[in-house]
This record gives sequence, structure tokens and C-alpha cells, in this order.
Amino acid sequence: MSYSSFELLDHARPILVFGRDGQVGKALQICLKDLKAPVVFLGRSDCDLSSESSITQVLNRYQPQVIINAAAYTAVDKAEDVSQRELAFAINAKAPALMAKYIAQVSHGILVHYSTDYVFADTKETAYLESDSTGPVDSLCVYGQSKLAGEQAIKEAFNLVHDSAHATYQDKFTRYFILRTSWVYGEGGNFIRTMLRLAAERDQLKVVADQVGVPTSAQWLAELGVQMAGSRVESGIYHAVPDGETSWHGLAVFAIETAASCGEGV
Repeated sequence: MSYSSFELLDHARPILVFGRDGQVGKALQICLKDLKAPVVFLGRSDCDLSSESSITQVLNRYQPQVIINAAAYTAVDKAEDVSQRELAFAINAKAPALMAKYIAQVSHGILVHYSTDYVFADTKETAYLESDSTGPVDSLCVYGQSKLAGEQAIKEAFNLVHDSAHATYQDKFTRYFILRTSWVYGEGGNFIRTMLRLAAERDQLKVVADQVGVPTSAQWLAELGVQMAGSRVESGIYHAVPDGETSWHGLAVFAIETAASCGEGV
């Protein structure tokens, strides 16, 4: 896999991937396995994303030129617990802020960060665009608030470097890509696998039909993230979902019927 911007990489500085064991992280391992550049994949045991010192130590150790952050606190319901709120914000907001502050100072540094449609209050009947306003914050769940705070922290970090040393910043050509996505499925726990498991255990399932979204392949997301990192695309927020839409009910029906037709059983 070869992309134009990767030709500018200093091979003494690796591509650092956080979230090795998640769905997108596993897909990234496949995408990057043949890349002719050093790549380091980090899981929870390698870096505690709730610890500023742990993150700083890892960044100073590897001195990456590219960071792909596929890690996140994703326990949406648990995040509502007061005891979990601080952890959610530490991983989803403070950790990306540290990554952004670091990479914004690196020549040709690139940050790819995966975000979510939870930054919107779900009040729009049509698809959200990058130009749509997020929030309002008090209408978002804690998970959404923490992810939105992470987005804002990344933008602020890069803007600070741009505003303080414009010429130097332009020479460095440092960029960030925030990829908002939804309903991710891949290797690991996800809605589709849960529905297939429950369908094998129960005679009847009840799934909501009034929530609409876009199922997104982790492999597709990983490939997109790598392509963005290796391109000359401008910094910014991008909505990373394929075409189409469905409901949770529709997705469950499709998954179960497809599994049955393929002879995999349910």
C-alpha cells in the first residue's frame, strides 16, 4: 500500500496506532501490514489512555510522525454513571488532546482520529453534514460530550500552532483528520454479532425500528483512515460512512437472514 504523503515519512519516526485490539484497530493491522514504513500498534497494556504520564511517555519513546487513534471509551450506557464520567473524558478528550499537541509540532505530522455521530443531538430527520452544528452539549449523552470535547481539543491544538507560528506551521504541513462514523461492525463485539447470538438462543427478538443510521465496516474505516493519512487532503472533520441507511431492526433482520441463507445458522 503506497500513498504520496507517506513518501515524506522519516522512517526513524514510526506510525503509531492506538486501539490495537478494537474493531478498527484490528482492521488497521491488516491495512498496514505491507506498508514500507515502521508501524507500532498499542493496546491497553502498552499505554494507559487515562493517564497523561503514560501517554507522554509513549509519545516520547516512539516519537511518531503519524498517529492513528482508533482507541476510545465506548461504553455509552456506563459513561452515564458518575464514577465513569471522568474515565470517559480522560480517554475520549484528554488523550486525543495530548496526541494532537504532540503531532502538531512534528514536521509533516499527521493525526487520524475516529469520532462518532453521537456528537449530534439526533434532532435532524436527514443525514448530518460536516457543516451542521454539533450538540447542544446538554442534549448529548456523556459519551457524546466526551467525543465532542476530543474533537474540539484536536482543532484547538492545531489552531494554536497555526496562529502562533504561521510560516513554520505551513512549512511543516501538519494535518489532522477527524473521521465521524456510526454503527461500526468488524472483528469483535458489535450489534450484528449480538443479534446473531441472541437469535440462536431465542425464538423471538425485539429490536427498535425508529432509530436510523448507517452501518459502517471497520475494514472500510481503517482503509479510509490510512488513505487520508497518505493523501494531501486538507485538515478537517469528515463524515466517514458509506451510502444508505437502515434501522436497528432492519440491520438485525438483514444479518439474521443473510446468516441463514449462507448456511451459518442463527
